[in-house]
Amino acid sequence: MGTEIAKKLAEFAVKTKFSNIPPQTIEFTKGLALKTVAGMLVGSAMPVGRRVSQSTQERGHLPEVGAIGCGFKTSLWNAVLNNGLFAHAAELEDDSFLRGTSWDITTFPIYFPLSEKLKLSGKELLEICAVGLEVHSRTTLFYPQGYLGLTVIPGAMGPSAGVAKALRLNEEETMAAMGLALSGVPVAYVSFGTDAHYFETALHGLQALIAAELAKSGLVSNPDIVTYMSNFIGKEKVIPEKFVANLGKEWRIHDIWVKKYPCCFHMHRYLDGLLELVKEKGISSEQVENIKVHISHIEEICNRPEPKTLGDLQFSFQNALAAILFDKDVNFDHIHEDKIHDPRYKELRSKVEIIKHSDWLPKYAMETPARIDVKLKDGREFSRERKYAIGSPQEPLPMEQFKGLFLKFTKGIMPEEKIRWAADAIANIEKLNVEDVQELNRVLVFGPKA
Repeated sequence: MGTEIAKKLAEFAVKTKFSNIPPQTIEFTKGLALKTVAGMLVGSAMPVGRRVSQSTQERGHLPEVGAIGCGFKTSLWNAVLNNGLFAHAAELEDDSFLRGTSWDITTFPIYFPLSEKLKLSGKELLEICAVGLEVHSRTTLFYPQGYLGLTVIPGAMGPSAGVAKALRLNEEETMAAMGLALSGVPVAYVSFGTDAHYFETALHGLQALIAAELAKSGLVSNPDIVTYMSNFIGKEKVIPEKFVANLGKEWRIHDIWVKKYPCCFHMHRYLDGLLELVKEKGISSEQVENIKVHISHIEEICNRPEPKTLGDLQFSFQNALAAILFDKDVNFDHIHEDKIHDPRYKELRSKVEIIKHSDWLPKYAMETPARIDVKLKDGREFSRERKYAIGSPQEPLPMEQFKGLFLKFTKGIMPEEKIRWAADAIANIEKLNVEDVQELNRVLVFGPKA
């Protein structure tokens, strides 16, 4: 049964053309591309990004393609590893929830440098992006969140389908690529807030690339995802038909939630709720007596009242809520080492009380409501509860907001005219010919160093 599932997914990957992809899916894929490219640009300039870039140069490399934001060319493998680390280090990954976790940071970091090496047109690049994300969204429908402390399994199988398509593999070879990518590192909860968290997902992208290249060389595998996942989480929890239900008609990538803030997704519904209260009631930071945040055990990972590192800041309810009160936003200015010891932030973080409800027992993220209570010094109290974040499938973002996020996050990374040019190019990527895509890659690689 599992091999039949893989065969259907491989057939979908090989046969799907640009014309088969619904217009709304094309638009959403371009929006996710804007977000992920922004993350790669930002991540390349962060301390972890600079260390990764330096390590790449010290290793020596064949100058095949550019690593985004680095200003140099390296091997395709190095570029994919670097891009993957950059994309996640920025904490701008867009995730799906409730049906399983799939994200864009393990696809676009492969496909952009691959488009440079293979000299793809914009339509061809968009094809592999949409197909790779769709197969990824379907192969990660079932995941062992909770009792194993792991998620995103298998992480490389779906992205490998997009690489296989770019390499023009046939159905049998695509199945081999997916099977070679089937086993690999999961995402471990103990890594959250550390560089290892970024490294795990970067390995998914690199494994997907290697798997497809080896399949093209003739290596074979067993892509039985049903048995693989059944052995992981139990046969009774895996419904084989769900992997391919309405394949090609219902695009699962629309399950992905879009991040608007560069911090852990577990906090976003709360941040949206507080921002709404701040704007509606005219609340300032000086007026706040205390804030109560109601969470389940899943959000506990973001209870970091005294952050000590950049990773802590990205996973701190206390810091993100303070940023909303100070500036009505969370951006990279708030995820900065100077905020760790800033007395204003330390004072406001101390006013945040985390209330963990032991009777809330969700199996997956975003199952329980996100409730926040604000008490002001004059005695007034306000509450807001959100089930979904803005940018979720229930409250989707239009293309203009995707472009706005790209401009917001990359401000200062490149000259403004290059930022706007890149945003327009990605938002209209299906109109780019091969030379245009090469120029886009050149700007993304060398623009920040100009």
